Amino acid sequence: MNSVVIRRLSGADWRTWCHLRLAALADAPDIFHGDLEEERAYDEARWREWTEDGVKVAAFDADVPVGVAAGRVPADRAMVVELFGMWVRPDVRGRRIAERLALEVLAWARETGRPRVELWVISGNKPAERVYRRLGFHDTGEYELHPRDPGLRKYVMARGTADGDA
Repeated sequence: MNSVVIRRLSGADWRTWCHLRLAALADAPDIFHGDLEEERAYDEARWREWTEDGVKVAAFDADVPVGVAAGRVPADRAMVVELFGMWVRPDVRGRRIAERLALEVLAWARETGRPRVELWVISGNKPAERVYRRLGFHDTGEYELHPRDPGLRKYVMARGTADGDA
């Protein structure tokens, strides 16, 4: 039985979003667009505002936060949700928690009337690529160099939000 519970966060849950976001940046700084020291300095108002922007989804194992994913609507593409900030604590990986987090962001996109979800993935991040492909995401051909490491390439994967839509 999977004891992990997935739930959406509200502004009142800003501490959970903050904790998970900072843990993700500390664990995998090359994967995420963010600076650990800069984000550590954010005040409560900024964390609350960010938590309420789009959707933040957390995984809890015995009430302990162990994973997170987020979705937002890009300013230049109103009918798309960008899935970002996906992270699962290393000691609980391999339990399909990332898939469940991504599915909750997909559900939010569908509920808000957006037909497409896109995400950026670092080329060669095989675990992430496997998760996203299992969920029906495909490579769109769009890519760019990582902003902090031009030796890394990141590319866009996408899928529709309709049930069973790949």
